[in-house]
Amino acid sequence: MEENIKNTEDILNFMDNIEYGYVDLSGVKHTNTLKGFRKEYRTLDVKTILKEKVGTCIEQVLLMHYLLDNLNIKNKMFCTRVYESGIVDDNQDEHMHCFILYYDDKGVHQIEHPNKDRRGIYNFESEDQAIEKINKIYIEMAGGICRPVTEYLDVPSNISFKEFNDYINSLDEKKIK
Repeated sequence: MEENIKNTEDILNFMDNIEYGYVDLSGVKHTNTLKGFRKEYRTLDVKTILKEKVGTCIEQVLLMHYLLDNLNIKNKMFCTRVYESGIVDDNQDEHMHCFILYYDDKGVHQIEHPNKDRRGIYNFESEDQAIEKINKIYIEMAGGICRPVTEYLDVPSNISFKEFNDYINSLDEKKIK
């Protein structure tokens, strides 16, 4: 299926095969809901994302990163979040969004798929402008709460939301405010 992907528009169209959701510890697929997410979620690798056709923003960004890499298009993954210390209530809302930027001679671009209200390809003049504008959307969604943005290079497979959060927090030396 991914062999038909020749450009970034193809990636966006391909992503329509991936539903928003997650696979829980028992292997049950949950779509269009995050109920039970903090207790039951584990990150998926690319092979499993393609098999299950599901992913949160974490998996969807990882898959787009994989597809962009296959096209030799420079890209970076980022996470914007309300800082969590690691001690979180299982019933607390998730205040995190992962996004991907890619780079070409025309500038910096975002492919947004997991946020269904913003699905599309967005163009920016610079990485700084892209991060600022994207983060502003999620600051507003969080009621004005400051959100650090952190670049990350990989998603460890089969870790919980708390472990992913701790992983992102461990990268704070690369944090963008």
